[in-house]
Amino acid sequence: MSSSSSWRSRYEDNEDEDDDENILTDAQETEWSNRDSILFVIDCSPSMLQPSEDGEIPFYTAIKCAMTVQLNKIISSESDLVGIVLYGTEKSKNANNFENIYVLQDLEAPDVSKIQQLESIDEKKISFDEEFGSSNGKYTLGEIFWTATNLFGSSAQRVGSKRLFLFTNEDDPHSGDISLRSASKVRAKDLQDFGIKIELFDIDKKDEPFNRRTFYKDILIDGGGDDDGEEPEENSSSKLSELLQRVQRKEVKKRALFNIPFKLAPGLEIGVKGFNLVMSQKKGAHRNVYTLGESVREVQTVSTWICADTTQYLMPADLKYFWEFGGAKVVFTKEEYAAMKTFGPPGLALIGFKPKSVIQMNHNVIHAIFLYPDEKSYEGSTRAFSSLLKVMDEEEKVAICSFTQRKNYSTRLMEVVNTSGQEQPPGFQLIPLPWADDLRPLPIQTEYNPPSELIDAAKAIITKLNMKKGFRPENYENPSLQKHYKVLQATALNQQDIEIDDKTLPKTEQMHTRAGAYIQKFKEIVETIELPEPTPTPSMASSKRSTQSQSQDSSSSKRAKSSQPTDSASLMTDMRSMYDNNQLNKATVATLKEFLTSVKVNLNGTKKADLISQVEDYFAN
Repeated sequence: MSSSSSWRSRYEDNEDEDDDENILTDAQETEWSNRDSILFVIDCSPSMLQPSEDGEIPFYTAIKCAMTVQLNKIISSESDLVGIVLYGTEKSKNANNFENIYVLQDLEAPDVSKIQQLESIDEKKISFDEEFGSSNGKYTLGEIFWTATNLFGSSAQRVGSKRLFLFTNEDDPHSGDISLRSASKVRAKDLQDFGIKIELFDIDKKDEPFNRRTFYKDILIDGGGDDDGEEPEENSSSKLSELLQRVQRKEVKKRALFNIPFKLAPGLEIGVKGFNLVMSQKKGAHRNVYTLGESVREVQTVSTWICADTTQYLMPADLKYFWEFGGAKVVFTKEEYAAMKTFGPPGLALIGFKPKSVIQMNHNVIHAIFLYPDEKSYEGSTRAFSSLLKVMDEEEKVAICSFTQRKNYSTRLMEVVNTSGQEQPPGFQLIPLPWADDLRPLPIQTEYNPPSELIDAAKAIITKLNMKKGFRPENYENPSLQKHYKVLQATALNQQDIEIDDKTLPKTEQMHTRAGAYIQKFKEIVETIELPEPTPTPSMASSKRSTQSQSQDSSSSKRAKSSQPTDSASLMTDMRSMYDNNQLNKATVATLKEFLTSVKVNLNGTKKADLISQVEDYFAN
């Protein structure tokens, strides 16, 4: 567990490299690549084409799953690779000329044409019998795994994880041929040796549940290298909603946020991985494109610097940074500027321990990072990690550490607390501690005690509006993001704009039915009670002002308020006249902003053209 050359070479060498450079070997680049690859392998036997009890056809259900994954990949991970292979088909299409195997889509990044192809199959615009046909159960599972191995191997792009999603409702293939069964298991083992994990999505037949123990218990071998530690699922399904949930759970690969050494003492280090359990979903950055040519092309932005004195182009080496100190400009090079932000190589260093009682809930101002031991970096990390975790839990201690996530990353003080609610917690929670100015006292007024009848009336409302199953944030999607993605999807696939179900809107009718009478009673009680006037707590800045300045500010604010209606009315008249005469461009930016603020229109941009457009929209509506 001592410091090894691999850590030194990764973090301590090449100190003079640029901020954005990351020199890795081919093996390391493949291992730490965030690119994921998924190959859908779908059974096309006659039983997969028969509708189930709920009317859904398993084959088309699998196609919908593949289409959903490709749509998600385009939005969240556009560099990931997805491919689709059909087996048990009458027609064949593959590089090895194997019978009954049809490579529908090669292992490539999903695009609009691939999604439209799947959409045509799902909507039966492409006839299955004419395009693929069914071989009535004739196929060789070993050749299917061989084809999958070749597809993963022929991809020129390096990927971090390789997974095969197998959709079938046949739990005992090649039941009458021992040699084919044996060959299939050997090919499945070859897949695992190549780092390809098989994920089985089993589907029930009519009145015949899928039994994994018949054949697939020997196929689903743990190939190692998978950190999730999940056991194979035993619950099969034929419903689209349940199958989609299973696919979506498996679709997202658990990726480590960082992989750094954890220095416990001088000469004692272990490897740890950090996982980001919470992340805010945001819209992707827009890109500028050129649309006047034959095809849409992305605009490549190039920035150049020109000297104001000589009008000569400047090279990166000519640029310097400076800070003004004592009236003089202190100049730094790019390397010196980067060195000022560096406090050492990436890592987590133990400083000491504190009792749990000293850590308050308000110290957790940023979401935590989950820490887990990394046995690959340092042998014995798991044992040392679990021992530290167990002792800290018994002693009710938290660890205070210094944390540097990556090169040129500002160091923060962190607290390491063990997870709760389990007899043997699996890992630590890494919580960034706030700076001193992040914690401020809040002026809380506690002088007023409401009467008991008012408290009882409020309790009745809360009881009636209480959610029985509790509030689950994952059930409420961001409506702005969903609308954004739906518009992009409809535009790219030539679909009609799809309306979304905004679950964040309050259910006013249901709330009125449940608690309408109690809310009315609460209002009646409030009207009969004389509430005290709120007394604002003066701030430190306002307390320093003199009584005279306060009275002047008060009188000036009163004058401003009294004159506001007249100013607003005249401003409305002037702006209307400019709009009618097409003279809005003569108005100043300050005047446009003042008008939009007076009519309670949110400013959408700071440029004059944007403000004029908002004024025109206001009068046009």
